[in-house]
Amino acid sequence: MNRPFRSRREFLRRAASFAASALPLFLLHDRTAALIQGTLLSTDETIILKRLTRGNGEDRSRLPMGDLVTEMGRSFLGRPYGANTLEERGDEHLVVNLREFDCVTLCESSLALARAVKLHALSTQEYCAQLQLIRYRSGIINGYTSRLHYFSEWIADNERKKVLRNITGELGGRRDRRALDFMSSHRAAYPRLASGDDLAAIVATERGLSARARYLVPKEDVEEVLGRIHNGDIIAITTSVGGLDVSHTGIAVGEQGVTRLLHAPDVGGQVQISRGSLSEYLNAHPKQTGIMVARPLDPGT
Repeated sequence: MNRPFRSRREFLRRAASFAASALPLFLLHDRTAALIQGTLLSTDETIILKRLTRGNGEDRSRLPMGDLVTEMGRSFLGRPYGANTLEERGDEHLVVNLREFDCVTLCESSLALARAVKLHALSTQEYCAQLQLIRYRSGIINGYTSRLHYFSEWIADNERKKVLRNITGELGGRRDRRALDFMSSHRAAYPRLASGDDLAAIVATERGLSARARYLVPKEDVEEVLGRIHNGDIIAITTSVGGLDVSHTGIAVGEQGVTRLLHAPDVGGQVQISRGSLSEYLNAHPKQTGIMVARPLDPGT
């Protein structure tokens, strides 16, 4: 999760510039097309193409979606942690950075790469289109507040777009009735909220999310459901921090019969896999209260 109290990174770059005709139809939006134009750092382009074309001659699109998401996530093991990687100056635009990750961008990048492979579209343009689809409300960039800042909305919006399915309820999730207002209550930590319009939009989003049913599997029940969590499931870790829904995210990976968490924590400073099981990881962090689980869907079905 982006940590609002950490300093900005100076060396991020804008996303690839690509023709509107390369985008899915629901992304054809004049403002979107204007804001995604930029310069793709050659290092990022190299990483994208390497991940998409790995195993030349092998049809990886036949892999189960979850296994493909896990494979992409594993390919970034050891990459450094980077806080606030999406906070660049200027108008909101698609940021592409596969050199360093926070916990959310690791999930987004792995999912976007897997979707591009499944769609047999092995190009930086398709990767960028998928990343934008995942990161922004309805897949459209329309200012800072169009980004899916609260992860419970990230899950809900991507479920509407059929990118994934929220299975928290199926796992016996309980209603989380806490109101969300962390961003508006900590506006000094979010420079973009200096704008009255942006602050008003965030407050409206928070009110809508607070009124919407939200579920979590409490940490004391996670051990019982580990066998029903699949490789590649997106794990959102809920928190007791006031006004906040999710404090950390990762990808479920199975290793020797144990469900672990592939993630990019600020503690440890790099993409890694938890030493213990997911439930053991939760129990080691007192402020973590449980999980939400979202299962990636195959875009070709």
